[in-house]
Amino acid sequence: MEAMRTRWTDERIDDLKATVDDGFKRVEGRLDRVEGRIASLEHAMILCVVALCTMMFAGFGALITLFATHF
Repeated sequence: MEAMRTRWTDERIDDLKATVDDGFKRVEGRLDRVEGRIASLEHAMILCVVALCTMMFAGFGALITLFATHF
């Protein structure tokens, strides 16, 4: 029985290749979905940083205006 398992025929190699190729296609599909999720997260993070910077500049502008008019 051990001798049968150590012999690789062309059919067995082709079956292994098909199985490995199918596995890589599944992994590639999952990676494409992950890349899409990362891209949308990156977009959301950029929007949040822009909004935060805008609020900070507006707040500093208000403080400068307040100090300039009262002192």
